[in-house]
Amino acid sequence: MDLPFGKLKTTAIGSFPLQHSIEKMQRALLDQIEAGINFPSVPQLLDMNLMFLEPLAKEGCGIEIRNGNAWITSDLKKPKKPIAVEFLEFTQEFLKKSDLLEKIDGVKIPVTGPITLSSVTKITEKNYAIEFSDFILKFSEIVAEIVRYYDEFGVGLITIDEPALGYAIWLGTEEDVIIKAIDKPIEAIKRALPSVHVCGDIRTVANLLIKSKASILTHEFKALPKNLEVYSKEMLDGVDKMIGLGCVNSRPDPQLLLDIRDKKKNWIEAVEPVDEVEKFILEGAKRFGLERLVIVPDCGFGGMKEYFKDDTGQKIASQKLKNMVEAVKKIEGKINISNVERT
Repeated sequence: MDLPFGKLKTTAIGSFPLQHSIEKMQRALLDQIEAGINFPSVPQLLDMNLMFLEPLAKEGCGIEIRNGNAWITSDLKKPKKPIAVEFLEFTQEFLKKSDLLEKIDGVKIPVTGPITLSSVTKITEKNYAIEFSDFILKFSEIVAEIVRYYDEFGVGLITIDEPALGYAIWLGTEEDVIIKAIDKPIEAIKRALPSVHVCGDIRTVANLLIKSKASILTHEFKALPKNLEVYSKEMLDGVDKMIGLGCVNSRPDPQLLLDIRDKKKNWIEAVEPVDEVEKFILEGAKRFGLERLVIVPDCGFGGMKEYFKDDTGQKIASQKLKNMVEAVKKIEGKINISNVERT
C-alpha cells in the first residue's frame, strides 16, 4: 500500500477500556467505524504481551507460561503455523458480514514488538530476555513470522508496538541490535503500511527510529507536547517518513476519572473539544508538515478500564475518536493537503 502522503488518514492504537468478549470486540469495532476512522484497529482487549506469548508457548516455541509470567525454557523457535490470528480473522469476518469493509481503507493490527516481548519474558528469577541481545534478535525473527502472516492476510496497516524501547536503550543495548530488532518485522511487511508505535518521552529513541525502515513513526504528543520538538519536517523529508500524531490524550488525569466514576463530574469533561484537537493537529503540522501526518490518539485507551465497571471509559474513548475525525474534516475543509509535493 502506498504511503498515505497528503491524505490525513486516521487510525487507533489498539486497546479499549472493555472487558474481553466477542460482544465487546464488536462494539469497539463499530465505535471506530461510526467515528469515521480510516484504519480501525483489531480491538486489543487482552494483555498485549500474553496474547502473543501464550500462543507461542502452546506451539512449543521455547516459552512456558507460569503463574501468568512467560519464561524461556529452551531455544526460541519461530512458530510452524500462524498464531494469534483469531481476533484478526474475527474482525475481517465481522466487517465483511456487516458490509462495513467498504467504509474503511483497511484493517489495522497492532503487534507487540520483540523488544517489549523480551522485556517481560524471564530467563531466571532476576533476569529478563531484554538484557541479552541474542534473545532480542530471536524474538525479532518470531515477530517477523507473525507479521508476515498478517501481511499476507490482507490488512491495511501493521503497527509494531514497542513501549519498552526506551528501557532497552537505558540498559545499554547496542544501537545496531535495536535497529535490527525493529527492522526485521518491518521487512516482512510487503503490502500493508508499516508503522512503529512508541509512547512516552521519545527523546532517547527518536534517533534510532529515524534510521529504521518503518514508514510511519507514531507517538504520544498531546500529553507530552515536548515530543513535538524531537523531529522536524526536514528530517522526515530526508528519510521519507510520516508521523502518527497523537492528538487526544488516551490517559486522562486520574483524579478527573475518579470524579467521573464517583458522579462528581460528567464523562464528557475528559474529552477534548473538536476545536482543541484541530488546533493541536495544526500545531503538529507546523513542525512536521500537514502532508506527513497520520492522525491517532496518544496511546491505547485500555488504561481507563481500571476506573470504570460500566462502559463509561468506552464512551470517553469513542467520543475522543469522533472529535479527532471531526477535527480532521474541519482541517480538510480549509486546506488542500493533496497538492503538496512529496520530497
